[in-house]
Amino acid sequence: MTRRVLAGSTAVALLAVALTAGGLAQPASACACGAPAPPAGTVVSVGEEHALISHDGTTERIEMVLDMLADGAETGLIVPTPNPAKVSVGSASLFEAIDELTARDVEVVEDWWGATGDGGGGAAPEVLSEVDLGPITAVTLAASDAEGLDAWLTENGYGIDASVSDLFADYIDRGWSFAAFKLTGEDPLDGALDPIRLDFRSRHIVYPLLLSQAATTPQTVRLYLFGEDRMQAAFPDETAVGSVVWAGPVTDSTLEPLGAYLTEIEAYFPDPASQITGDLTITSTGVREDYTSTEIRTKYVQIAGLPVGVAIVGVASVFGFMLLIVVIGGIIHRRAEKRRRRVW
Repeated sequence: MTRRVLAGSTAVALLAVALTAGGLAQPASACACGAPAPPAGTVVSVGEEHALISHDGTTERIEMVLDMLADGAETGLIVPTPNPAKVSVGSASLFEAIDELTARDVEVVEDWWGATGDGGGGAAPEVLSEVDLGPITAVTLAASDAEGLDAWLTENGYGIDASVSDLFADYIDRGWSFAAFKLTGEDPLDGALDPIRLDFRSRHIVYPLLLSQAATTPQTVRLYLFGEDRMQAAFPDETAVGSVVWAGPVTDSTLEPLGAYLTEIEAYFPDPASQITGDLTITSTGVREDYTSTEIRTKYVQIAGLPVGVAIVGVASVFGFMLLIVVIGGIIHRRAEKRRRRVW
């Protein structure tokens, strides 16, 4: 399959949905495109992270919707970027349009047997910018030393796990910057926030995934890739990532500026430490091939609160037991009749 990097003025975008398997993440565990960073003593749960990414050949744009739960009023998120990011408010309507465009065919499968069930001391980073976005305070940092970055984050209320901070050096060696988000408010965080947007210079389309290598639970990443034809994602060693679950032309006017064709890819990493080997590079395949997958939904069929299969087996067992009694009774009766005949 042909691979080519889109450049020039070609508009390309992707939306990524990262779900932490099992629903709950430990404090400061990694999630796609960043690492949660709650202050000490705060437990944060990452439900979903949506990130819309576009590229015009020189500048990349990421818009994220964070769906997080925290038992304290503050928590944070660290996102590395190839160059310093300008942070602003994003657009929720783009995410709504993508949800409608990629709606699945639904196939309902009846299940008669089951039942419904209920992530020191070094040179301090340079603060390039700071912006207040309502419930979010965003700081853009340029770091030259991983220990100094870790110390600054700790001093400013970002709780970074050692497994995450160990990965900072890789980004610093590549000359990347960091966007540190502080989610603040009077009440504990509960649910999705309005989108936040990052704009930064980048020659190629990248999705920062390396910090997810520190995750201790399986990771699922969903990418919505826009371009002139089918797109693909790969690690730095060119290992392909994920499988296509939807591909087709863009028909929504809200999304048309992002690209003429949309490819949705889903990747699952049951062992992030060994399977996530770097950030993702997004490229074009050079071909178009429409595809729509079917979403399977299970309908549990029950009678009187019991799965139908279990109920049928139960009834059959009762009738079988009754039939066995009748058969045994008949045998006993015939044997008794034979004994009486011999006596007479």
